Amino acid sequence: MAEGLTSAAPLASWLAYLETLHPQAIDLGLARVRQVAQRLDLLRHNSKTITVAGTNGKGSCVAVLRQLLQSLGFSVGAYTSPHLLDFNERIVINGAPVSDADITAAFAEIDSARADVSLSYFEFATLAALWLFRQRHVDWQILEVGLGGRLDAVNIVDADACVITSIGLDHTDWLGPTRETIAPEKAGVARLGKPAVVAEPDPPETLLPALDAIGAETVLIDRDWHVQGSTLTLPNGVELELPSVVGLLPANVAAAIVLLDAIDVSLTSEHINRALAGLTVSGRQSRIMWLGRDLWLDVAHNMESVRALRQALIGQTVTAGKTHALFAAMSDKPLRDMLDAVESCIDVWHLMPLEGNQRAATPEAVKQLLDSANAVVYDSLDAAWHGVSEATNPGDRVVVFGSFFTVGAIMSLLQSERSSVQAGG
Repeated sequence: MAEGLTSAAPLASWLAYLETLHPQAIDLGLARVRQVAQRLDLLRHNSKTITVAGTNGKGSCVAVLRQLLQSLGFSVGAYTSPHLLDFNERIVINGAPVSDADITAAFAEIDSARADVSLSYFEFATLAALWLFRQRHVDWQILEVGLGGRLDAVNIVDADACVITSIGLDHTDWLGPTRETIAPEKAGVARLGKPAVVAEPDPPETLLPALDAIGAETVLIDRDWHVQGSTLTLPNGVELELPSVVGLLPANVAAAIVLLDAIDVSLTSEHINRALAGLTVSGRQSRIMWLGRDLWLDVAHNMESVRALRQALIGQTVTAGKTHALFAAMSDKPLRDMLDAVESCIDVWHLMPLEGNQRAATPEAVKQLLDSANAVVYDSLDAAWHGVSEATNPGDRVVVFGSFFTVGAIMSLLQSERSSVQAGG
């Protein structure tokens, strides 16, 4: 238990403490976290639960579900990970991140209840979300899987419905080396007799048998529901028009709507368009003008999301100037394939380290995977940002991608720059 930490302690102190608690940052299994959840009585309350699993598009699907349910007058809690700037982004109630005080109060309760049970950072965060959702009596809680599904901490809660957005090669050290080994892990969030909406158009041969073995009511894209252009056809044949949401794939928007339909929450095209008007998800093809440059911020960190980024870049060709990439990613990702997928869109690569992150690939290692001779290696984040500033001109496009950590680091720098300008003014 924490020594000297109370609910009044700063959130930063609690987060530093959580980093020291468990010997493994990733430790799949539900026994420890379920034990503490039971002590806190977090597994029995009146909220309905939607669990969202998949390799790519989970955060997008959560955002659409949250927005649609709120538009219908429900109180909604959403738990996602990782965060870009602030831990509070992980736990959102009715569209607003919870406060530091809310989180530290939850942490203090969990730390007291766990006694000698060791919890990882993610497990602690998951319990905090569940505790806060219960405290605020939300009608719906939407839980994003962190890794896999079957053994992920959010799976201590029996979902009333689930979504599996896509299945790709990711986290293979923990989930297995093929899509066929990964699919049953994703399917593990499904429950007997409950809807499981699948948005993967090419499901591995193990996925449907795994869902059938659980007894889930599988609702499969291109079999039970269809997306053609901007038109969604529901399993009952009703057609709905999908709005275009920047950075979100139509299939992920549609999956959220199909899930609500499966649990008898009916929507019209007019309601959907009104509810999702102006919806943005931070770090998903986010674009801002920065010193005359077209700056793209995208958390693309696997093949599915990188392919989506490539299509967006092709669709928004640069009429003047060059396209520069600022890239850093985890070493356990399919880096060569990711780089190959987007390399034809990039004129100059800027490769930066993710300082203090032991999973990150070094800039030197990334450079060896690139065919491009136009790649610059930097030894720090600040050096990379300065290098990009010096190497680019107004009218150029700068694409920041590869990891949540990469985008978060640049967003933090931009925030600091704005604060400095405002202070100077």
